[in-house]
Amino acid sequence: MKTIKIIDNGEKLVDIKKYCPGVEVAIEKGRLKIEKTAYVREGVAKMLAKAQKHLPKGWNFVIRDAWRPKFEQVRIYYGFIERFKRLHPKWGEQRVLEEVNKYVADWDGAEASGHLTGGAIDLRLVGKNGRWVPLRSKKLTYQENALPLCPKLPAYLKRNREIFFTAMRQAGFTGCHNEFWHWSYGDYRWAKINGRACALYGVIDKNFYDHELCPCGSGKKFAECCGAK
Repeated sequence: MKTIKIIDNGEKLVDIKKYCPGVEVAIEKGRLKIEKTAYVREGVAKMLAKAQKHLPKGWNFVIRDAWRPKFEQVRIYYGFIERFKRLHPKWGEQRVLEEVNKYVADWDGAEASGHLTGGAIDLRLVGKNGRWVPLRSKKLTYQENALPLCPKLPAYLKRNREIFFTAMRQAGFTGCHNEFWHWSYGDYRWAKINGRACALYGVIDKNFYDHELCPCGSGKKFAECCGAK
């Protein structure tokens, strides 16, 4: 297997709202208080603006996550560990970690989460009535709902997803095999899926949370623990 190089093209992070009119930013309030908005690479913002044009009239995107600092990636990782332990109390530690690693990428190295590069976005849809367009079934598990082509979904949810997926693909985004909401361009995973020799975006980190306690539970500050350079 060929090694994928990461040769960052230098594109800046931009405020997605300035490129994509009417998008709803629904990132966690605590993060928005510090980070202020949702950021992506400029090329990704322009592509999402193209995707908007392929949605039905009055529909738009909801940004559930975009660029993500390392601190947040660590918090999500350990949060998923606790989540799966609660949902599956009979699972052993190894089984829990195996399941978590299917959905949460690392925060360091070549295969770090695409969110850390500004090349990945997690999306939902909002309709012309201002309500989120349904894309998931309450009758299914997290894992079942996450599958882009989940066979158990009712027909109306499959139709809504097809509208979503078509808009993203026509704009040039690459989807994720086990998370229907996750789309990317330019990151390591995008390069791997599309047979590219190089990824266009490397990790960008801003030191918003260096002095916060590390989410891993060590009791150390983030910069001295999982966030150590």
